[in-house]
Amino acid sequence: MIQLLWEKRKGLNEFALVSGGKLTDYRVFPDEGVFPEQVYLAKVDRIARGMGAAFLRLPGDIPGFLPLAEAKEPLAGGQLVPVQVKKPPVGDKAAYLTQDISLAGRYLILLPMSSRAAVSSRVTDLKQKERLLEIARALRPDGMGLILRRESAGAAHEQLTRELQRLSNLWDSLTGLLKKSAAPALLWNGRPPLERALEDWEQADQLTADDESLRAQCEGMSFQYHPEPFSLFSVREQRSRLLARRVWLPSGGYLVVDPCEALTVIDVNTGKAPARGKDREELFLKTNLEAVRVIGRLLRVRGVGGIIVIDLIDMEREASRARVLEEMNLVVLTDPVKCVVHGFTSLGLLEMTRKKTDVAPCHHQTQATPCPHCGGTGLIAEGNAHDTENLPG
Repeated sequence: MIQLLWEKRKGLNEFALVSGGKLTDYRVFPDEGVFPEQVYLAKVDRIARGMGAAFLRLPGDIPGFLPLAEAKEPLAGGQLVPVQVKKPPVGDKAAYLTQDISLAGRYLILLPMSSRAAVSSRVTDLKQKERLLEIARALRPDGMGLILRRESAGAAHEQLTRELQRLSNLWDSLTGLLKKSAAPALLWNGRPPLERALEDWEQADQLTADDESLRAQCEGMSFQYHPEPFSLFSVREQRSRLLARRVWLPSGGYLVVDPCEALTVIDVNTGKAPARGKDREELFLKTNLEAVRVIGRLLRVRGVGGIIVIDLIDMEREASRARVLEEMNLVVLTDPVKCVVHGFTSLGLLEMTRKKTDVAPCHHQTQATPCPHCGGTGLIAEGNAHDTENLPG
């Protein structure tokens, strides 16, 4: 049984995905702040043509960065423009903004500033993709674009048209706000937290939350109330262990995880004196298989993106290496983020890549001091590695 746990605390909506009692993924969405999906009416501060960028101002005197290539018209200082957040501000970095506004639903994405019809890249069946593309072309409103998501494949036509109408009405209300709002102003706060979490976790069987009123949002899943959902499976303790620099494996081996600027390096160790003779290869294979299974969870919980290099324990048999590679490919199939396993290098290192997302879950909740990277929002821009050396667990 796959369970989705939702716990609200300190202005954050924390979600944990648990399968077989093990934490397999984690997301956090703040109630307030600047985060992806939000739509603003922003004011242009200045144009830096040498950088190909415009610098804008959001509410709270928060700076924003808009590439001129994504601007829908020539911009000038003082101008008011509608924008959407792609990446939140981090430290001294401005929020990354776009004018290619998109309004996402469960089955489709409305593109008010575009005119294309498309299908999600997650749909890999060619016949299915062509069928959905025809539907997208037929449903696309005049002067707007439309993308059908993977979930649309099993949706009835009425469900698609109803959601399209809801998103069209949302855009109508936003255009009305554009005309009467004083910039800078927040026009749309994005989708509700549960809807955003279910974007990748539609396979969950049950939602457990600490608010009985959330039952009404629980479509397609059973609902259970619990005052402290994360306590059911020791989620915070599991997450703390997965965020530590040294992560222990079930049989006594361990991983050493070192985030670098350009990649993440993971070293696999037996953690005990190796067996002798034929038992040696079996021990190494068992430890390596355990390692790749834990690494699959670790990458999701940490929000790791980019190049990942895994230094597995050396195995003598080609069949053993093939078995580990097969297991790694099976593990990443359950990851909602695109992963590519590139295989072993000439030095015996296992290489893979994991697509960088706009934001990654912050590690600040496992640290004793306030996190300098996320400012308490729980989100950090991808690539800002936290120091996990001294994390508990």
